[in-house]
Amino acid sequence: MGAAKTRGGGILALTGAVLMVAACGPSDDELAPANTSPTYAAEVPTGFDPCTQIPDEVLESENLVSTGESNLGSPGGVYWRGCGWVYKNGDGYSVDITTTNLTVEMVRARKFADAEEFVVDGGRPVIVSRQDTSDPNTPRLDTSCIADIQITDGSVGIFVNNPKETSPATGHIPACTIARTLAEKIAPSIPAGA
Repeated sequence: MGAAKTRGGGILALTGAVLMVAACGPSDDELAPANTSPTYAAEVPTGFDPCTQIPDEVLESENLVSTGESNLGSPGGVYWRGCGWVYKNGDGYSVDITTTNLTVEMVRARKFADAEEFVVDGGRPVIVSRQDTSDPNTPRLDTSCIADIQITDGSVGIFVNNPKETSPATGHIPACTIARTLAEKIAPSIPAGA
């Protein structure tokens, strides 16, 4: 991969569809189950590269065009490495698809509201959840959602941002529906050993 860019540092900001982990991703405190300290793998898993291994036909079926690399490291030991895409013509959702050392089990342990688990073809567990707020009394926004597909020592994270006001082509579709669809389309391209 070339020069790393941060999720909040400008890849998607240039397109007008900013996807910031602080807005839709979990904080370090939210990732750790209560009264326990998670043990993260030291590195991002390398068995799948979202930047090069997602088939073109999957991206074309979703009308997605690349915005480049999207990497993020967290002081708490969670890392993401992958790429971002936006809906063609800029009138739909944006998504970062990354590998991360954050596991499906770690996401499950946080008991995020509206979490949904299922198994994709090939037997990989997936959890889809809204992680945009840690306050259980605050309604979850339907404009952002994350799907995590299980891989060895982590997951493939799919961070969807779909604000209605800037996404006329897709704003009527719940963000978690988009995240689930992407997980189902991407999972078959993940190598069996990953």
